[in-house]
Amino acid sequence: MINKASELLELFIKEEIKKLSGIKMPHMPTLGSAYEEVTKQGIDQNFAIPKHLDLSVVSGFVSIGGEMLPEQIDCMLVHGQGERYGLTDQYVYDVDNILCIFEVKKTLRKSDYIDAMDHLASIRRKFAEHFEHKLIHEGYEPDITSARRHFSQITGKTAPEHYSGIHGLSESDGILFYCLVQESLAPVSIIHGYDGYRIESGLRNAFVDILEEKKNQTGAGIGIPSIPSLVTSNQYCLVKGNGVPFLVIKDKDQWVAIFSTRHNPAKLILELIWSKISCHFDIRMPWDDGLYMDNIEPLLVAKAVRVEDKAGWMYNSIEFKENRLKRDDNNIWEPAAIGKAEMSAINIMAVRGGYLPLDKGMSDYLIAEHQVTIDEVGQNLILTRLFMKDGEYIRPIHNLTHIATLDDDTGYASSERDRFDLWCEQNGVSSSYLNIVFLE
Repeated sequence: MINKASELLELFIKEEIKKLSGIKMPHMPTLGSAYEEVTKQGIDQNFAIPKHLDLSVVSGFVSIGGEMLPEQIDCMLVHGQGERYGLTDQYVYDVDNILCIFEVKKTLRKSDYIDAMDHLASIRRKFAEHFEHKLIHEGYEPDITSARRHFSQITGKTAPEHYSGIHGLSESDGILFYCLVQESLAPVSIIHGYDGYRIESGLRNAFVDILEEKKNQTGAGIGIPSIPSLVTSNQYCLVKGNGVPFLVIKDKDQWVAIFSTRHNPAKLILELIWSKISCHFDIRMPWDDGLYMDNIEPLLVAKAVRVEDKAGWMYNSIEFKENRLKRDDNNIWEPAAIGKAEMSAINIMAVRGGYLPLDKGMSDYLIAEHQVTIDEVGQNLILTRLFMKDGEYIRPIHNLTHIATLDDDTGYASSERDRFDLWCEQNGVSSSYLNIVFLE
């Protein structure tokens, strides 16, 4: 049984070493070095694994809907008991009991990158087919709790209360919602290269090249679900912004589906796995990053569109030269800044049970008091990713939203109490909050 993060990472390393045992490696593998660093820094104290979860790391095969897929998996983080494959040390696990699938490459060249992506994509296609089968034939009702929240943060709109409500969304919103539901339920997929790309721009450019080549070959390209959750090469990473755990929105409404980092690959691996554990078992993990945030660079902006008779994803890549990507690992979390007019609106929202009406009376009030319209205030609140439009109202996205008011009647807002407390303490802001509790 796994009790702490270093054990989890150590088991991954052991499984990988089995695969690479016949290969001479003159230097310590990147992940092995990262494991040592994790242990030295005491991250185990923060990355404790609840003892009762019955988690283990194995190699073997994925079973979906009773069908064992033929491709062997290097490493899997699994829950419960699987079926031993003959007399081997391989195990077959149902996909519903697999939290993470780990593809290992000694040197992540482009060809290896493509092979790993194809392998993981084939599993995701089978997962999607089985998902549809359960919906149609088994009355399956998926848990869409996290997908609803991520949908609202990206679009500023309310998500369906039940999965069947997807049919009431616009086509583009429906594609996005379907994707977010799939991302929240499917296993995390990680491609780990011990060696390979030595610069961040190299890893980014290779990914964009693969997308373009796939589109030219098939005419259809690669959908978001077929993209791995995480790709590492040396200290560089490509991360999917699917909400598990990272969600990035650029400007007003551009969803950053893929971004890159150049620091802490081991920590990113653990964060993705830990987030999946939290979602899978519906338990709260004791995140304790303080105000630290990974310093990211957006790579792929995704939007669901229809082109003639086909609906799918339109990608815009953000390509930088290596010098532009060099940056320190010193990004700091901040709450959302709230202006005077928006603070006034939030106070009215709280008095009205969490709903701010988008009517003429409210607009007249805001114009008279703050010289802004309700449309402007509503849009500013939505851009905090803490509020959304619900019919003729603006309301909170989260069940609990904390608001700190300053002496000049501006303020700050967040749904993360621990970080908000710490930020207020370090910035001399009173942590006496207006708390908006919203229960659906």
